[in-house]
Amino acid sequence: MRNQSPGPWVSLNRSEYAGAFFMLLLAILLALIPTIFDMQSQPGVIYQTDSAQRAALMANHLAATDSFFKKKKNKFIPWQRLKAGDLENMGLSAEDADRVYEKIKMGHHYASLAELSSETGIDTAVLKNVVSIYSFREKKIEKQKPEIVELNSCDTTALIALPGIGSKTAQRIIRFRDALGGFYRKEQILETRFTDTNTLRKILPDLTLNPNLIKKIPIQTANLETLKKHPYLSERQAKVILSFREQHKKLNESMLKEIKIISADELAKILPYLDFNE
Repeated sequence: MRNQSPGPWVSLNRSEYAGAFFMLLLAILLALIPTIFDMQSQPGVIYQTDSAQRAALMANHLAATDSFFKKKKNKFIPWQRLKAGDLENMGLSAEDADRVYEKIKMGHHYASLAELSSETGIDTAVLKNVVSIYSFREKKIEKQKPEIVELNSCDTTALIALPGIGSKTAQRIIRFRDALGGFYRKEQILETRFTDTNTLRKILPDLTLNPNLIKKIPIQTANLETLKKHPYLSERQAKVILSFREQHKKLNESMLKEIKIISADELAKILPYLDFNE
């Protein structure tokens, strides 16, 4: 059986469909308009305040804002630059502020709120508002002065106790001292190799030395190995000294002055380490 068309009287083209849809949408909107106007016309909650209430609210707001910024500002004011007005901003009365201000400016320092309260007659609870800006005296802890170190007999532990001296620096000082045979002047430690001269110079006041502890070289019997090991003598200078000794049988200070390869400055440095006795 073949399907039959309903006929041209119920058939709609595309433009007719669009027109019908538009008319339907318009009808729906027209139906909703009364409902929309009814919702807008309903009375809502209205907050009303009279002029006195508004003034009070504004005053409270300004007071809170002003107090906040004043406290933030005064919190970081050094007590040396305080003014009486700053203390008033923290909650003290004008009279109490003047009283505390005068004490501060006179140079008074207080270790606690109780002490300040006792001095000024102001209640401790009131003074707590001033704590953030008033600088109470802190107990000064005196730095323990390092013990005086005897340079010719000390060990590395004693040197490390001095400011700025580490274990490596202490070992180098001891090694240099032992190579010399001891120090006859404190300033000789400045000659220590691979050390910070400024640091060594700072500890000079904390040093002392006993020159009697110097180990001297018996120049009349010393061999080449002993002489050339000394930091103030080269191998060549040591050989010349021994040659002079062989020629003159016995050395004295004047003979060493004749050795041209030993300058006056070098001789002055080595002489404290030479023993001319037999």
